[in-house]
Amino acid sequence: MIIDIHSHVGDPWFAYWKKNVEVEDHLASMEKYGIDKRCISWWQPHNAPDEGNVKIAEIVRKYPDKFMGFADINPRWYKQAVDEVVKAREELGMTGLKFHPAACHYHSDSPCLNRVMEKGIELGFPMLFHCGCDEYSHPHNLGRLAARFPEATIIMAHMGEEAWFEGISTAGVNPNIILDTTGSFNWYRIINFAIETVGEDRVVFGMDFPAYNPGPEISKVKDADITDAQKAKILGKNAARILGLK
Repeated sequence: MIIDIHSHVGDPWFAYWKKNVEVEDHLASMEKYGIDKRCISWWQPHNAPDEGNVKIAEIVRKYPDKFMGFADINPRWYKQAVDEVVKAREELGMTGLKFHPAACHYHSDSPCLNRVMEKGIELGFPMLFHCGCDEYSHPHNLGRLAARFPEATIIMAHMGEEAWFEGISTAGVNPNIILDTTGSFNWYRIINFAIETVGEDRVVFGMDFPAYNPGPEISKVKDADITDAQKAKILGKNAARILGLK
């Protein structure tokens, strides 16, 4: 099984896509690249995430064998953010939570996250964080958050993107951080470095569709200089365990 742990539906930013990203676009790409399941979140985390979460839940209910939902949470909503975490579990049937510190302008180690992190841990959500080289979502910030909440299952999107060396190294000293391959650099041996640093059980595959070209994203894993068993874990087995799939 191949599981894409990180993709989006909705109105794209930065002209990544020619129009709104619709379910049909996802289904076509999943068929083309052999994706069995895809975790999706709304592509406007800073703009009415509650409305977007409802739309994501509707898609998951319509295609339960194809999609799993991650609820966008913006901690700048204060108490309402905690309410949205509860709603994600009790009303929307979401599988995980998605945070985008850069888009929503808060640092990923900010105390503003404390209450939503506590509630997310209580409800058993894996939590996917955008992570890059900017001041808001830098791996060092996420590492401090992970150390503050060791019970949390934190997925570091993009392995930190341009800050991949710091991202992988930060995950290496925080055993509750999982590395997500989406958008990580395609330089030789980055995935090898990730496996050597955190182990083959803490790396998961994602496409961040349609922000990145799906072909190179899946090729980074399928054509990597690692064993077939390691590829199988990264492409699906690790995500299945984290997401509670049988």
